[in-house]
Amino acid sequence: MELVDIYNERHEKLNYTKERKSLDDGEYRLSCFIWVINDDEEILLQQRLSTTKKMPNMWGTTAGGALENESSLDGAIRELDEELGIKANKEEMIFIGSYKRINDFVEVWLCHKNIAKESLKINELEVQNANWFKITDFEEMIKNNEGIDSGFAIFKMYYDNFYNKHYELIDGKPVLVKNEK
Repeated sequence: MELVDIYNERHEKLNYTKERKSLDDGEYRLSCFIWVINDDEEILLQQRLSTTKKMPNMWGTTAGGALENESSLDGAIRELDEELGIKANKEEMIFIGSYKRINDFVEVWLCHKNIAKESLKINELEVQNANWFKITDFEEMIKNNEGIDSGFAIFKMYYDNFYNKHYELIDGKPVLVKNEK
């Protein structure tokens, strides 16, 4: 039984916990989605098990729920380790957005990591495969019902507008400029 902290509709933590699948109306838990990106600007996706009830065989980002006394950042770091064997630290994680679903607040994280596919330690109870993909390839996978778009809009907005960029003053005006590698 996995206990989770309960939040109200304003994303305020309440003073009790429940089993993660037994929430009532007006009760929310924290979920986290983690987009891993490498120096080649590819994203690491994992393929769901063929035996799972929801979205079998589909590709998506690493995701999970924060447990009792965990922040979504703590949950994100734990999920990366549990599902793919990726050791991340807080300094590598960037919060890029959140949204509310029926019974959870999803907090979306970005982690920049260069890790070889061969060094991943896939948890075969949750994941059947993992691989690096170009972002445009994943967009096609979504269109073809092979990819799960949960949290992708937030990632894509961040990637298009802010990833690897900074502001410079040019002719007295702030201009968003891509960082040089």
